[in-house]
Amino acid sequence: MAHDDTAPTTDAAPEAPSRAATGVLCLLLFVGAFALLTIGFDSDGFAGAAFVTAGILAFGLAYAIPTTILPALEDRDRL
Repeated sequence: MAHDDTAPTTDAAPEAPSRAATGVLCLLLFVGAFALLTIGFDSDGFAGAAFVTAGILAFGLAYAIPTTILPALEDRDRL
């Protein structure tokens, strides 16, 4: 049996508020990363490096949350 379509799923419905909140959070992280990078490249010394690092981490989280972290949490709930 290749795939069982009748198995119950524990995924949140597409219209669930948690999915919308996650989308808004990731969008804010993505846009905030641009702001952090801009501030970082305009700053000097350690502050500039810290802002650029924070911007890179924000980009990474904005990508990782919907593609890696949430699916892993949903798979963990199924077990």
